[in-house]
Amino acid sequence: MKKNAFTLIELSIVLVIIGLIIGGSFKVLKSMRENAKVTNAKNDVQTAKNAVLGYAMMANFLPTKTFFESDLSPVKANQHQLFYKHDTAIETKNICAFTTTALNVQVDHKDGTTQSIQDVAFVLASESANKNLQTKLTNNGDGTFTVEVRKPYEKIDDEPAPINRVEEYDDIVEWVTLAELQKSVGCENKPLKIVNSSLPSTDTTSSSAYSAIIVVDGNYTTPTATSCTFSSSSTFPTKFKYNTVGKPYEIWNTGTEPTGTVTVTCSVTADGKPSISKKFAITVNP
Repeated sequence: MKKNAFTLIELSIVLVIIGLIIGGSFKVLKSMRENAKVTNAKNDVQTAKNAVLGYAMMANFLPTKTFFESDLSPVKANQHQLFYKHDTAIETKNICAFTTTALNVQVDHKDGTTQSIQDVAFVLASESANKNLQTKLTNNGDGTFTVEVRKPYEKIDDEPAPINRVEEYDDIVEWVTLAELQKSVGCENKPLKIVNSSLPSTDTTSSSAYSAIIVVDGNYTTPTATSCTFSSSSTFPTKFKYNTVGKPYEIWNTGTEPTGTVTVTCSVTADGKPSISKKFAITVNP
């Protein structure tokens, strides 16, 4: 009489097959989970890059590290923040005025070659799947900085904070050069111009000196030549003062003001660009 049952050998084979299937499934799930983390990291960096470029287009400056982390970064406060390094000079000066930056990127490729990218405006990096930021920032000691991007999966930990752990390099790194940034904000389309349409009136009884703001826009760092000429023959001494980069000029008078209407022509020259002029009428009330 035949018995329908497994032999020990058959049972062992079945168990081995089941074990292989389960083990393979765990590997597939782990791989899928790692790939999802890498995808999220890439999305975070791209979102942050677009946010910084959007800010630059509106403000014509780069955001500070504090503002980036609090307002622009897609990473929440309770997580490890994205790496954000930029040329801090562009926080306060017109993007279009720069010709070089103090930041560069060094990239190690799989074939053993190293590429150096000069005049970088800003760099963003994510710690990616291993939750360990490994991208190194080096102070070159001459006012410049280098961000070092290692070969994929090279075992290293160039950056000991916030985690000091040597493992395969998997950081997601993006950077924008100065030329790319200037193209994004439309620098080539910003000629020098005086924005004001008029200047305020004043009166001779005022105890304070007359002051007016001449707002200048365009691609410049600091004006190299300025002048303000009054048509009146009476004494109306003036000075032209440049306050801070990105701020307007101020003209003021410490002498006796005439009555009536005074015509003033203001001219501005900056960074070798053609001089521009604009006439204004100032009404002086008795």
